[in-house]
Amino acid sequence: MSQHHVQKDLEEAHMTNSGKAFNVKGIGYLFAWGVTMPADSSTGYAPGCLFIHTDGTDGSALYVNEGTVLVSDFNLIVVT
Repeated sequence: MSQHHVQKDLEEAHMTNSGKAFNVKGIGYLFAWGVTMPADSSTGYAPGCLFIHTDGTDGSALYVNEGTVLVSDFNLIVVT
């Protein structure tokens, strides 16, 4: 019987350039990434969903959905 190693599986995962992950039934996606930000009022993203903006712009890499699963409101997380 083979063993699964979740950490190794995740470290070696080949992801697309943009996407969503960890869809919790009735709550929405908990994690997303991409070059293009989801528009506010997008649907399907859980409250608290983290979005990693991968366009390389300095100071604008991490956002959080402070809206709902039906009406998203992504806001920049600022670290000082």
